[in-house]
Amino acid sequence: MTPRAVRLSGDIAVALPRLAAAALPREACGLMTGRMDGAVLVLDGLAPSRNLAAGEDAFELDAALHLRLQRMTRAVAAVWHSHPCGDAVPSARDAAGAWDPGLVWLITACLETLAWAPAGEGRGFASVPLEIG
Repeated sequence: MTPRAVRLSGDIAVALPRLAAAALPREACGLMTGRMDGAVLVLDGLAPSRNLAAGEDAFELDAALHLRLQRMTRAVAAVWHSHPCGDAVPSARDAAGAWDPGLVWLITACLETLAWAPAGEGRGFASVPLEIG
């Protein structure tokens, strides 16, 4: 189910551009934990990941991080990454890599973070309103 909106705590919202800047010139990435509250996805945790991608213009999450979060019974609800040289919108590479249509994607570029719901099977993304607070 695609959430009607995504709610992100102010602390995490402030951390995302900082993590993105610290990773330059590479993309930063991580997983986010959360839960549904009615039709709103509430993201309450951020687990930054090492970027295992070979190039600077891509990201690859550490699969061990995902497994650790699952073992801790934390519900992985979103994928986060940055676009150092672009906009906070999904790229064709992002669409091709959206392996789980149940995970919302957050993308940070400069100081802007936007939320996206993957359509699955490389078919692109739909924008989801992002609420901070």
